[in-house]
Amino acid sequence: MKIAVLGASGGCGQHLVKLGKEQGHDVIAVVRSATWQPPLGVKVVRGDLTNETFLREAIRGCDAVLSALGLRIAGLAPWNKPEVPDFLARSTPALVAAMKAENVKRVIAISAGGVGDSRQRIPGVFRAMLSLTALKKPYAELEKMESALLASGLDVLVPRPTGLTDGPQTRQVKTISSFGSGRATISRVDVAAWMLEQLAAPAFPQEKTPMITVTGGA
Repeated sequence: MKIAVLGASGGCGQHLVKLGKEQGHDVIAVVRSATWQPPLGVKVVRGDLTNETFLREAIRGCDAVLSALGLRIAGLAPWNKPEVPDFLARSTPALVAAMKAENVKRVIAISAGGVGDSRQRIPGVFRAMLSLTALKKPYAELEKMESALLASGLDVLVPRPTGLTDGPQTRQVKTISSFGSGRATISRVDVAAWMLEQLAAPAFPQEKTPMITVTGGA
């Protein structure tokens, strides 16, 4: 399968590229970075991910798009802002338009537990953090991303992982209805492996915004 990985230089994106290549996929790494280098045998495409024309060229001929795009913030202090505050609000419509123009129908995009209707299913202390810290900005952008993808008519899957870690792959990912008690976490490599597993099915699950975790959850 030929897949385009958006945000290939990031934490989850690098695992998507590596695992995808190891599984025999033809991987196109799509990045903004001018310096990041992909693994041997992976084509890298660099450019503006809010530009429809660039995205059309990047995903042309692909069977699916895997997006690990997100927003970077310097810290949780409420005055901190993402480097590009409206990046997802601009890149997602461009991606949808590019996919339709190139007849690429399948997309999996990483969101986060606590986005959208999952807000009420996370611990109260985390809900407070989303309201009072710099996290409120990227979470608002993730909601815009989700809405644009879910309304697109494409075959969409938007996993909402719990707390991300750099731990090892466990192969124990589960779908949950709430964070439950205790700390709910999942490693970035487990998120990437789970996303690649979903490509094996002819269509994505009926639940389009599953919360996924390894530890915790109910």
